Amino acid sequence: MSKTYNDKTASDRAAAPGFDDPRIEREWQLQERAQREERAGAPMAGDDPRLAQYRLLTRALRAPVMEPIPFGFAEQVARRAQAVASTNDRVERYLQQLLLGGLVVLGVFFAWQSSPNWLPGLLQLMPQGTVSWGPVVAACCAVTWGWDGVARVLGLDRDRAGHAA
Repeated sequence: MSKTYNDKTASDRAAAPGFDDPRIEREWQLQERAQREERAGAPMAGDDPRLAQYRLLTRALRAPVMEPIPFGFAEQVARRAQAVASTNDRVERYLQQLLLGGLVVLGVFFAWQSSPNWLPGLLQLMPQGTVSWGPVVAACCAVTWGWDGVARVLGLDRDRAGHAA
């Protein structure tokens, strides 16, 4: 039988904080009872499941940690997270490049199909000599970007941390 506020002695009232809500008071009492019974080593009774939960919690909190965190744990977790992030970035970068290439191909295709006279009109608007130097510039860009792509795939560009993809 639990004591009411009037039945408690002065030491009981000083030891337990005052609660306005009887449900909170009951939880407090269950927690205190669970701690007392665990300290005393009393057998666990199945009549109050909430008390049993508090006893298990008290037992778990009193037990020492089974295994300490290994040395360099944070560094290992950071390396794993970075590896996952770089893998995801690589896949995303390849998909973006594939999408950009597809858009360029589709753009050229639709421009080619839309009008048979677009190339002569474009050549008339371009400055003299652009047509002869255009393929050279395109070849230089293709070789440079191709080599960067090959170096990235082979892992040769790891020392260039500031290199933009």
